[in-house]
Amino acid sequence: MLMTLLTAGLVGGITGIISHLLRNGKVLVFPKKRIKPRGIYLGFIADFLVGGAAAIFAVTYLVPNPEEMRQLIGISILAGMGAENVLLQRELNTEKAKSESLDRINKRL
Repeated sequence: MLMTLLTAGLVGGITGIISHLLRNGKVLVFPKKRIKPRGIYLGFIADFLVGGAAAIFAVTYLVPNPEEMRQLIGISILAGMGAENVLLQRELNTEKAKSESLDRINKRL
């Protein structure tokens, strides 16, 4: 079971990094400190962790006993891609809200 979870986490994490590369123009964005809002931007590490966590969740709860390694890898890839799509949708909604607020400000001016 431990080997199954490690494999799922690794495959999901690699899927997250590949998605990160596609989203950022084949460039790994490394972790850095943010000044406003204060905190740390995890960069590609966040994508690895989210993809890995989604894959482990999928293998643990959705398909508890995958019969073959091929099935395990496929489920892990799909879960990692699904998690990245959720993150991408969240980013798009944030950008849309920013754009709408800038449009409202420009109309007032």
